[in-house]
Amino acid sequence: MSIRWKRVLALLVTAFWIWFIFARSAKPATESGAESAVLLQYLQRFLPGLTDHLVRKLAHFTEYFLLGSLLFLDCRLLGRGAFLLPLGCGAAVACADELIIQANTPGRSAEIWDVLLDTLGVAAAIGLCLLLRRRKERRIREKTGTES
Repeated sequence: MSIRWKRVLALLVTAFWIWFIFARSAKPATESGAESAVLLQYLQRFLPGLTDHLVRKLAHFTEYFLLGSLLFLDCRLLGRGAFLLPLGCGAAVACADELIIQANTPGRSAEIWDVLLDTLGVAAAIGLCLLLRRRKERRIREKTGTES
C-alpha cells in the first residue's frame, strides 16, 4: 500500500472514531446511563469496588486515548507536528464534544472537567507514542551502530 493510501486510510479511521465519540455523546442520558449500567455490572465481577462515575470517566479517558493515538499516527504520516498538532486537534474535539453535542443532548451537560480528562487521554497517548518511537529509534541506532 502506498504512503498516500496509508494517509487516507489513517484519516478515515480517525474521522470514524471522532464520529463514534460524537454519536455516543449524542445519546440521551437515560440511554447512556443504561449502557453504563450494563458495563458496570459486568466489570464489577472483576473489580467489585468500581462505581458508575469511575466507569464513565474511564470511558472518557479511553475514547480520547485512542483518539490521541490515531491523531499522532495521522500527523506522523502527514509529516506534521509530533506533539502539539495532535494534542490541539484532540482538545478541539473534546471541546466540540462537550460544548456542542453534550450541552444540547437531553439529560446531558457540558463539563470542563471532562474536557480536561479527554485532553489528558490524548496527551497520555501521544506521550506513549513518542516514548515508543524514541525507543524504536534507539534500537535501530544500536543495531546499525550509528549515533545521532
